[in-house]
Amino acid sequence: PPKYERFIRPSGLRMKKAHVTHPELQTTFSLDIIGVKKNPQSSLYTSLGVITKGTVIEVNVSELGLVTPAGKVVWGKYAQVTNNPENDGCINAVLLV
Repeated sequence: PPKYERFIRPSGLRMKKAHVTHPELQTTFSLDIIGVKKNPQSSLYTSLGVITKGTVIEVNVSELGLVTPAGKVVWGKYAQVTNNPENDGCINAVLLV
């Protein structure tokens, strides 16, 4: 949230979507980002929600229609960022299965 940020990032760097690749299907989807689970660079980045390469983000997979063995629809899944978003202006990630 902007309130907690020491440096307000430009709105161009605020990402709402990520290009997430499903490793088994070998297909890529544009999914909504729910939040940052863990940023390995620093714990401060995790709490600020900064996304860098290697960050584990939570993405909304409800439109993929994934179902648990119990038959519930999965809507949040973790994905790891594979590119450097500040260089590319987009987020590419791999779904962690």
